[in-house]
This record gives sequence, C-alpha cells and structure tokens, in this order.
Amino acid sequence: MKTIDVQPQPILSLKRIFAIALSGVKYRLFRAVVTVAVITVAMAFLMNILTESLIKKAVANSARDQIANLHRVDQWIARLSVPQTGEQIIAGLAQADPADPYVAELAGMSGKTPDDLASLQATARSAQEYLQFFQDMNYGRRRVLVGRAESARIFDHLQDPGAYDKFTANLSHMKTLRFPTEADAFQAFLAEWPTLRDWMGTVRDGQAKAIEQIKKSLGNQPLVEALRNADGDFGETLRQAGFALGTEEAASLSREVKRLDNMLLIESTINNPELRQAVAAKQDILPGDVSVALIWDLIDRSHGAAWYVDEMNKAGLDTEKLDPAFIRDLAGDYAHAQLLKYAERQTLDTGGGLMGIGARMTWLALVSMLVCAVGIANAMLMSVTERFREIATLKCLGALDGFIMTVFLIEAGILGIVGGIAGTLIGLVLAILRMALGFQSLLVQSFPALDLVKAGLISILLGMILAAIAAVYPSFRAARLAPMEAMRIE
Repeated sequence: MKTIDVQPQPILSLKRIFAIALSGVKYRLFRAVVTVAVITVAMAFLMNILTESLIKKAVANSARDQIANLHRVDQWIARLSVPQTGEQIIAGLAQADPADPYVAELAGMSGKTPDDLASLQATARSAQEYLQFFQDMNYGRRRVLVGRAESARIFDHLQDPGAYDKFTANLSHMKTLRFPTEADAFQAFLAEWPTLRDWMGTVRDGQAKAIEQIKKSLGNQPLVEALRNADGDFGETLRQAGFALGTEEAASLSREVKRLDNMLLIESTINNPELRQAVAAKQDILPGDVSVALIWDLIDRSHGAAWYVDEMNKAGLDTEKLDPAFIRDLAGDYAHAQLLKYAERQTLDTGGGLMGIGARMTWLALVSMLVCAVGIANAMLMSVTERFREIATLKCLGALDGFIMTVFLIEAGILGIVGGIAGTLIGLVLAILRMALGFQSLLVQSFPALDLVKAGLISILLGMILAAIAAVYPSFRAARLAPMEAMRIE
C-alpha cells in the first residue's frame, strides 16, 4: 500500500499576516474607503453626542458657581433679614468643610465650638441624603409613606412607632424605590434626629437675636445701602453679631453692591424721555421699542459708551461716578450674566448617567452606539461577502480557516482604527464649534480637555472593536465554505 506523507501545515507569523491584510486593504482601496466612511460617520455621530454632553456638564458646573456668586448680595440680604430654615441649616452644615467659617458661625450662634459639631455634621449629611430621597419622590408615593409631612417634619412624623411601621410596610411594596441606606442605619439616624433638631432650634434663636441686633444698629438705613460698607464699619458690626464675614468676602460683597447700584442707575435711564428719544434716533427705531437690553448692547462698545455718557449729561443726569470705560465694563458684566442664564437653561438635564452627561444623553449615546454597530456590521458584511471567490482561491492554496478569519479581523481592525480616528476628530471639531457659538467665553473657562481626551480614546477603541466584532460572522461563514462552493458564488 502506498504511504501518504502528510507534512505539517506551515503557519505564518502575525507580522506576515498583518502585512497580507494591509496589502489587501491597499488592493481594494475603494471598498476600504467606503467602509472607513461608514465607520467615520458612525463614530462622528457618537463623538459629537459625547463631546456636547461633556461640554454641557462642565459649563453647567462653572455656570452654577458663577450664578451663586452673582446672587451673593441676595443671599446676604436674606441671611440678615430672617433666620435660616431648618433645611438650609442642614444643607449648610452637611456641605461645609470643618474649617469653613460657616461652621464657626453656626457653632457661635448655638453656643458651641466647631469641634462640638463634628458628630452633628455626620447626622446632617444623613438628613440631607434622606431629604433628597423624599424630595425626588412624587407626591402620591410620599403621601402614602409619610402622610402630609414635608421636608424635615418627615423625621418628626417617623418618630412615632406606628408611623414608622406603616412607612416600612408601604416602602416594601414599592419595588422600584431604592432607599438610600439600610433600615438599621435609618433607625439610628431617627434616634439622633431630636438632637440635631434641637440644635437647629438653638441656631435659629441665635440668628434671630443677631438679626435684631443688626436692625437696631441700622436704624432707618436700608440694608442694601449698609452693605456698601461691608468692608468697613458695617462688616465689623456683622462680625460682632456672630456672622462669619471674612475680609475678602466683605470686600467682594461691597464691590458687588456698588456694581449693582451702578447697573440699576444705567437701567433707570430708560425712563428718561430725552435719553430714550436720543437712543431711538440713533438706532432708527421708535421710542417705544427701546429696551434695557438694547441700551446695554449699545454701550458695550467704546464709541457707544462715550456717546451715552454725553447724552446723559445733556439730559441732566448724574454721571459723576460714570465714565465710558466703566459703563462699558458694566455692559460686559450684564452680557456675562445673560450668558450664564442661557447656559443654565441649556444645561438643565445634565448630571447622572454615563460620565455625568445626563440620563437622556446617555440613552442617546447608547442608541447611537447601536446604530454605529448596525452600520459597521453592514459595511463589513458586504466587504467580506464580495470576496468569497478570493477566499476560495486562498483555501485552494492551502490557507486554513483560522488564517482567513485572522486576516479579515485584522483588516476590520485597521479600517476601524482609521475610521474611528477620523470620526472622532470630525465629531469633536463639529461639537466644539457648535458649543462655542452658544456658550462663547464660558466654553473657554470650563473646557473639559481631559474628559474629551478620554471620550476620544473610547470612541477610537469602540470603532475598532465594533468593526472587528462586525467582521466575525461573515469571516467565519466565508472561512467555513468549501472552495468549490465559494467559487460558484457571484
């Protein structure tokens, strides 16, 4: 009997396989370009969504802090007019660092030291967490759980054993609700709540006495007018009453009050008939169409500011404290405040979800990822299917199934990387340009460079992975075909 000597099948190195895959891409350049274009569009769409969402998140955080600074005067007027609510005291203590001057203020108002508030601060943080849970709940469910109790009164309501048993029983039936902590931790908090509640009452009493002391020192002087001297005698009066007002905070508060006074002075000029008529003539509109926003826009330019000061002088208005450069700065402040309001409206849905981009945008990103996968899979399927005859030839020459699959997966990975990089750059640039048109200087102030780099790397990696995964099935199918059967496929 004739002996058949079967030699081991030679196995090419990964470097050689990569070179073959790369030459295949070059040989079928048009098909490769089409496939890359599909991947590019898909990844550009995904990167655009991620970039816009990350920019909105960063702008929202920056705008929130700046808006709080703009409302500093309002916050101090409120603090010096009425004692804080229990919820405000809880939030303030929970969010403050132990070295924060506000902690020292609360300690002084309640006759304690900052060190005494360490345990109360932990309880306050728990209280804030539970309050947020009840606040996020719709009214119907909250009514079932705690009756008519609201805010901090919920904890007073649950001090009753019967009310607590009813609460736990009803909560167990609401399977979609996730309570912040275990039941034992909540019971421990409720046991500590009376101590925190009594301390808050002491703080409110101390604040009421301090406010009464300040009112006596003011006499008939308006509080806003007194705050102009926050960096002087009135600031010292506030400190003696027990309020924590640092030197920098006092100076900033004084500047802010004076700035608001000057802005109100500019806006009040709209009621002057002569000045209103002059603005209408300059802008070629009716006097009734002159608005505060139009005046601010007019004086936001050097020549407009100089012209407006001259017109104020002609109208007999006081311009002693105003000069063109100063009112132009005020116009810039007004424009920035309007930009912050715009940013606040545009970023209401940020927070939570993937990378903090918001639940809605997270779902959009996931859907776009699915669309990307379908588009890439279709492109790779067509790319592999039209090469069945080539695959049959390779198998006739001795290529194994594993070699064929490896070649196609490497090709898919190459196309995925190229398409991922191109799509990431296109999506990134388009999103930045679009966001820059809306957020303007806020984008520069809060540009999330590190987050965008991470998102870009994720998009590129995702493009490569999706392309490789999409090529698995058609490559496997092609590799399993018999050579003669593959030759007959058109």
